[in-house]
Amino acid sequence: MFKAYKYTATGNSFVIVDATETNLDDSQKEDVVLKVVEDRDGVIFVEKSDSSYFMDYFNRDGKRASFCGNGSRAFLKFLMEHFGLSGKVSIKTNAGLLVGRAEAEISVQMPQPVFERMLFPEELAGFEGAFITVGVPHIVLNIGAEIWNFDMGIAQELRHKFNANVNLFRVLDSKSFEVRTFERGVERETLSCGSGTTATGYFIKYYLNMDTSIPDKLVARTKGGVLTLSFESDGVYLGGGVVNE
Repeated sequence: MFKAYKYTATGNSFVIVDATETNLDDSQKEDVVLKVVEDRDGVIFVEKSDSSYFMDYFNRDGKRASFCGNGSRAFLKFLMEHFGLSGKVSIKTNAGLLVGRAEAEISVQMPQPVFERMLFPEELAGFEGAFITVGVPHIVLNIGAEIWNFDMGIAQELRHKFNANVNLFRVLDSKSFEVRTFERGVERETLSCGSGTTATGYFIKYYLNMDTSIPDKLVARTKGGVLTLSFESDGVYLGGGVVNE
């Protein structure tokens, strides 16, 4: 009925289902997700839409999410390897039409970040941060030096309080930061999160201390490896490694 493949994008793990020659409804997709996801973070359905390809993303709980940043990079890697796409590629997602770069480093244009509001320490277990949407909702918290000792049970509580992904970060210097993410729908800490990294970098660049000297390319260090953020005239591009397992 379909073929499934395993990909990992900077520690974020997925099953990719080639659905280009079948027509699955939402109920069938949910069943497929629960059947094939195993210990991975989500499932990506690859569908053909006219002359382009559509990415339909589901978290490991079997529920659709409008977008996944690292998932979109894994999706693009799959298109390179199985459909021969290369260079600049347009991909359709539930968060809109995005541009991907099928090159040595796989990078994809993220949905335009939307700054919703600042969040105050009394809302965020004593830390400062913000609510930012990048296709899906994110909370970003400036944890500082305690990032790797932080109680992720608190992050889980905040995830339910705000019904959003929760990203903990520490600024390393003007060009780099560290980030951890507790993901909604996955319901655990993941090794990296592309849209969460984008939300965090966006906050650092444009809202944290309003530092105009921060460059247009930032490096994010996650448990799963290194991601890059490039702030360009047509949006923010997320880059990093992708492997086919």
